[in-house]
Amino acid sequence: MWVAERINQLGGRPDFNPEGLASRSASQYVEGENLIDMIKENLVAERIAVDHYRELIRYFGDDDPATRLMLHRILAVEEEHANDMHDLLVAHEGHPMLSK
Repeated sequence: MWVAERINQLGGRPDFNPEGLASRSASQYVEGENLIDMIKENLVAERIAVDHYRELIRYFGDDDPATRLMLHRILAVEEEHANDMHDLLVAHEGHPMLSK
């Protein structure tokens, strides 16, 4: 919603069409066969999202401080999600799948 609000502020129109959202996603949906697989896939997707937002922050740099600040907020949420998935994985397997 933060991105949609920023698009509106800049005079654009957010596109919430599910097909468009799927085609613009930084990661792909992979269905896990069990809980551990689902946690692993979610962790991979969260880490891809973290990398993507870091890239966007570098791209905007000082040219658009408002967008950069919004992206930092989103990045913090995505990092928290990745940490949660990592902690779940450790709780279920006793060790992480991926290094941080």
